[in-house]
Amino acid sequence: MTEKYYLDDSYLFEFTGRIRDIRKKDAGYEIILDATAFYPESGGQLCDTGHLDARQVINVFENDAGDIVHVCPDWSAPVDSEVTGRIDRERRLDNMRKHTGQHILTQSLIQTVKAKTVSSHLGDEESTIELSIDSITDDDIFESEKLANDTVMQNLPVKISYHERSELEKLGVRKIPERRGRYRIVQVGDFDCTACGGTHCRRTGEVGPIKIISQEKIRGHIRVTFLTGRQAIIDYHRKHDVVSRLSSRLTCHFTDIEDSFEKIAAQTGELKKEVGRLHRELTPVEIERLKSSAIDAAGFRIITAVYRNQDFKYLRELGQELVQSDKIFALFMADDRLLISVSEGIKPDASELAKIFIDKYEGRGGGNPAVAQVGGITDGKQETYLNEFAGFIRDEFGG
Repeated sequence: MTEKYYLDDSYLFEFTGRIRDIRKKDAGYEIILDATAFYPESGGQLCDTGHLDARQVINVFENDAGDIVHVCPDWSAPVDSEVTGRIDRERRLDNMRKHTGQHILTQSLIQTVKAKTVSSHLGDEESTIELSIDSITDDDIFESEKLANDTVMQNLPVKISYHERSELEKLGVRKIPERRGRYRIVQVGDFDCTACGGTHCRRTGEVGPIKIISQEKIRGHIRVTFLTGRQAIIDYHRKHDVVSRLSSRLTCHFTDIEDSFEKIAAQTGELKKEVGRLHRELTPVEIERLKSSAIDAAGFRIITAVYRNQDFKYLRELGQELVQSDKIFALFMADDRLLISVSEGIKPDASELAKIFIDKYEGRGGGNPAVAQVGGITDGKQETYLNEFAGFIRDEFGG
């Protein structure tokens, strides 16, 4: 079994070890040492990366025998060679902050909303905790964050110790494991105490800010997504930048942004109503304009038009209005979508035309005999496709 230096010293970033085994696999070479400081992916925490001598370590895991396996894309040193391991320092420190922050936030949620942690995952940027509750309020989130960050700012010591299972209840361990044996216990001052094999900071002040950024329901529970340390600071910077630019554009204080947008939304609603009214008034004029430019074919007429930033609902209504009289194929290109309207009783119908267009050009979609649409048409190709397709309909289906 590999000796695991990281259990007793999370700040050991360089070490030496002797190669016990080398195995060639599809993913690369699996290297097992007699001792290592590389942390394997476990308990929701990401593995360490770094180098063994000059060889990159891209993955680390623990096998069933309790050995730590280092995965390297290439390898040359033989078994029994001594190698120097170097941990990616920034990745390790980030993972330590996340893991210690997760312990703090978990205990904060227990104290504020009596929600136990069902599972946790520490990602490259965002991390999650799944809680044994089915709802949580914004006020609950705020109180949990406040308690967690107060704990960080107290700069409490984080201590590692080993105990038999019979001692865990006296220590106040948050969740006592079922199996018997000796346990590694992580204590955050008098705030939290739990069994854990991960890497952690020496003091809570190293964690930095803890921020919950979202929540969602999952499996009857609530999953909160949170950031710690550097990721939380970057997130704050990005959001502050957006808020500052919006405040500048709206010429208001950031606390008034919501009210400003409510006013804009109300004005937009009124403008949409007015645009709708104008459309209804101008529809007869637009219909006559479109009919005057129609392509005549034996037995039917083809009407084409290209629109930009036009209300799609209005175009559907316009197309349906057009095909009520005469025998008409109406083809409207609106941004990246083609709208097809066909008069009743003529072939091919709208649904069939949509399939033909997709086969000849591109896109995806469908519809019914009266109206269909195709989306995902490449920008810059719309007008060319439309003209070619109109010509195809005239030549292929004109009597």
